[in-house]
Amino acid sequence: MRELLNIAEKDALVLLRDKGALIVMLAMPLALIFILGSALGGIGQGDSLDIRVAIVNQDEGDVGDRLVQGFIASEESGAIFDIDVRDDAEQVRADIERGDLTGALVIPRDLTEMIQAGQPVALKVLRDPGSKVSAGIWSDVVRAGAAHVSAQIITMRVLEQWYTDPGSRGRIRGGAPTQAVTPAVPASEGAPKVTLDTVTVMEIETRVEKQVSMISYYAAGMTGMFLLFGSMFGAFSFAKERREQTLARMLSTPASKVAVVGGKAAGVLVVGVGQFVVLVGGTRVLFGVDWGRDVLGVAIVGLAETLAAAGLAMTLAAVAKSERAIGAIAPGVIMFLAATGGSMIPSGQLPSFLQPVQVISPVYWTVDGLLDLMRGASTTDVLPGVGAVLLIAVALFAFGTWRLKYE
Repeated sequence: MRELLNIAEKDALVLLRDKGALIVMLAMPLALIFILGSALGGIGQGDSLDIRVAIVNQDEGDVGDRLVQGFIASEESGAIFDIDVRDDAEQVRADIERGDLTGALVIPRDLTEMIQAGQPVALKVLRDPGSKVSAGIWSDVVRAGAAHVSAQIITMRVLEQWYTDPGSRGRIRGGAPTQAVTPAVPASEGAPKVTLDTVTVMEIETRVEKQVSMISYYAAGMTGMFLLFGSMFGAFSFAKERREQTLARMLSTPASKVAVVGGKAAGVLVVGVGQFVVLVGGTRVLFGVDWGRDVLGVAIVGLAETLAAAGLAMTLAAVAKSERAIGAIAPGVIMFLAATGGSMIPSGQLPSFLQPVQVISPVYWTVDGLLDLMRGASTTDVLPGVGAVLLIAVALFAFGTWRLKYE
C-alpha cells in the first residue's frame, strides 16, 4: 500500500508541474464554458426553428387520430416543429419541466364523443415558460388547427342536415342549390348551436422550479469532457516511463505490478479530483454557476467520473504503445465520448442512431447527473447514473490491466 501511495504522489506531482497539461485541464475548459455559454445562450431554450414538441392522443375515437395526422402530415408544421407522438401525458409534462420539450398537445379521451354530442371540448396545450417565443408559436399553431377542425365539423353537420332533412334542402338545378339552406328546426326550439368554439384550446404553463442557463449547461458539459483529458496525460506518463525503462526499474523493486498500476491510476485520480474541485469552484465564482444544493451529490458524481478517467488512462496505455500513438488516439476517443455524452449539445438532440451509444459514455451519465443536481435533484436521484459510471470504470480498469504491457 505504501508503494502505491508513493507512486501516486510522484505521478500527481509530475503532472501538476506540466504547464501544458494544466492549461488543457483547467484554463481551456473555463474559457470554453465562458465562450459557448455566452455566445449560444439562446440555443437549447426552445427559441429555434427545430422546436421539440409532443402530442399525446388519449381520444378513444377517430377525431384525435385525424388531428394528430393533420399536424404530422403538414409540411409547414414539419419545417418548424420536431413532433413526437407519445402515450404518457405525465412523462411529457415532466420532460417540459426539465426543458427537454418546448410544448405539448394533450388530446382528451372524450374528444370524439363530445364533438358528436355537440358539446364544447378543450384541447390542452402545455408550454415551457422559459421558451416563451417557441411555446407561443406552438400554441398559435394548435389554436389554428383547432379552428380548422371546428370549421370542418360545422361543414359536416350542415351537409348532414341538408341531406337527411328534406325540408332544409333547396331546389337543385345543374348540381347547385338555388336557395339558401335553412334549418328544419329553429334554433329556439332546441337545435344544437354550432360555432367555431366547438373545439377550444386551454393553455397550461408548467411550473418549472429552476431553469438551467446555457452557461451552467456548458459548465457541466465541459467539466464532464475535460475530466477525461486527465486520462490522456496519465497514459502519457505510463508510456514515457515504459520507453525510458523507469517502469522496468520500478518493477525490479519490491513493489508489485498491482501497486505500480494502482499507484499510477491513483495519481490520475488525485489530479482529476483536484481538477473537478477547481472547475466547480471556478465556474461558481467567475460565472455564478449554481451547482445545486446537494454538495454531496455533486462530489459523488465528480468522483465517479475521475475513476472512469483513471480507468481510461490504463486502457489508453494498454492499447497505444507510445506517446505518439496515445496523442493520436486519445483526443478522438475523448471527443467521441464527449460528443455522444452531451458535452457540446443536449444529448436528446443527437441523431437517433447515435443515442443508443450514449450509455457507454461516462460523460453522458456525468453531465446528466450534474444537470439534475442543478435543477434540484438529490444524491439519491443521481445514484443510478453514478452506478453506470462506476461500471464503465471497472470495465476500463479490467481491460487496461489485462492488456497492459510492462516491459
